[in-house]
Amino acid sequence: MRARTLKLIEVAAAVLAEHRPMTLRQVYYQLVSRHVIQNNRNEYQRLSNALVKARQEGIIPWEWIEDRTRKPRQPAMWANLRDFLETVRQAYRKDVWTSQSRYVEVWLEKEALAGIFEPITEEYGVTLVVGRGYNSWTALYEAAERIRAMNRPTVLLYYGDHDPSGEDICRALAEGLAFFGVYPEVVKVALTQEDVLTHNLPPDFTKATDSRRKAFVQRYGDKAVELDALPLPVLREKIREAIEANLDLTALGEIRQEEQKDLELLKAVLP
Repeated sequence: MRARTLKLIEVAAAVLAEHRPMTLRQVYYQLVSRHVIQNNRNEYQRLSNALVKARQEGIIPWEWIEDRTRKPRQPAMWANLRDFLETVRQAYRKDVWTSQSRYVEVWLEKEALAGIFEPITEEYGVTLVVGRGYNSWTALYEAAERIRAMNRPTVLLYYGDHDPSGEDICRALAEGLAFFGVYPEVVKVALTQEDVLTHNLPPDFTKATDSRRKAFVQRYGDKAVELDALPLPVLREKIREAIEANLDLTALGEIRQEEQKDLELLKAVLP
């Protein structure tokens, strides 16, 4: 491999060693934000080719890079009943919402980032909804049913690109749920204009074909930035802080204590 390619692999490997596993797109934006490569299609393809070669040559482990759009659907199976009972013990979670005064969900525009969000939302017992852009009416109907069943004030924490569509999805989400008679508070946590300026994130031009482009450009200028460009430690912190700001942490701690007692009981009862 050429020296230029080896240098690119070296920097990418350092990023992956700190934040693995990552998608190709996440690695790309981390390198763009560090001014290692430029923000264009040719550089994206060059990085893709380099990372394939690096894994084939054993420079970077295969498991450090994820393809979250092609996950196998494997049926659940157990070697024996004891194996199944161990799964029961590990799967038990006490419902955190029984003692919360408000209900919280996290909504994400991009499926490629779901692996960053899931460990955090799982920790707090928060539902994660991945929209892959604008949400379907089926997803909105199902969300309305969840919110109605909770019967308490609801906050939807939204994470998406800072571009015409990414800014508009919050409006579409609120209006779609209103059609079904539920009115949660919808908050865009990231990516915001403040995030872009604070972290000096690499911009691209807005899409000329986007019907929402004119209003966005008038407000923010012709600069679109993807959520993937935000440094991962910052993104994780913004997810965690937004969730905790909307939860009763004392009540959450009490539920976790009760959960631990239940687990001890399960351990004594199950062989």
